[in-house]
Amino acid sequence: MGPISKKVIAGFKKAKNQKIIDFKELKEAKTYAQGLDKTVISEDQLSKYDPLHAVYIYAQNKVSVLVEQLSNLPALSKLTDNLEQADDIYLPSSPPRSPLTQSYFTCWGFFDLCVGIKKESFGTVIIDLLKNIKADQGLIKIIEYMQNSRMGIFIHRGNIDRYVILEELITGEEVKVFVPAGYQGKENEIWYVRLMPAPFPELNYGYSVAFTTPYILIDLDGDIGSSAKRDDWEAFFARNLKAVREKDKIKTYDSFMKYGKNKHFWNEYIFEGYVNYEADMIMLAGIPDIPLSMPHSEASQRERGEI
Repeated sequence: MGPISKKVIAGFKKAKNQKIIDFKELKEAKTYAQGLDKTVISEDQLSKYDPLHAVYIYAQNKVSVLVEQLSNLPALSKLTDNLEQADDIYLPSSPPRSPLTQSYFTCWGFFDLCVGIKKESFGTVIIDLLKNIKADQGLIKIIEYMQNSRMGIFIHRGNIDRYVILEELITGEEVKVFVPAGYQGKENEIWYVRLMPAPFPELNYGYSVAFTTPYILIDLDGDIGSSAKRDDWEAFFARNLKAVREKDKIKTYDSFMKYGKNKHFWNEYIFEGYVNYEADMIMLAGIPDIPLSMPHSEASQRERGEI
């Protein structure tokens, strides 16, 4: 447990003694503040979603409510300030207003954005708090999966029924994926997406869910709509993971995909690489460490005489 979690738990114990907070409602992960009704999804609404997707929508809702409640605590001021600043910079919504979708941005803001040596995030603090008050174990487990998730670079390997088969570029892991956005793609496309696995093996879902709208990586120098080159992305990772021993490569890749070289590394890639969108996917071009390859980078704009 990190220092932020310890301060938050100590503060909540004090609040409990003073009866400032209804701990029964918090323990059940229910909303207890006015103005948060918009974050609550009914069971009837959830029933309309794919079962696995519904599990994560439910948990994301609970996390959103708790982040709203916790964000004013002094112990979380660094996280809150960073999240608010990022919200002002990237204006997350959906294209054309912003290429950073709400599904992408909230996962980044709650589970990837971190501070301190312990890399504490809103997600880790919420998990520690819920464990401390002995909240529902199923909910805690789902949030732990969300906290441990990250974006990844995948190769499209074909389709089976309603599922897309994705192979992660560096790990080589092949995953059967349900894509709620509806995009089925085509073989050999390169995707940048966050996958959530089945959190309860006993339910035997047999697939993962793409929790973010897929970002499809394309080649602006090739034919219209042609996929980015796998070789280019393999070279990118070779450059950025070159100092890592082979046996630590996957662990380092996990960390790099989650945290980048800095907290806005992947946000900037989406922002600068944005090309176009359709209702069920967003197109990006370029390689993050080659500024001139990305259409909206400062270097590209200067090259075109726009700045």
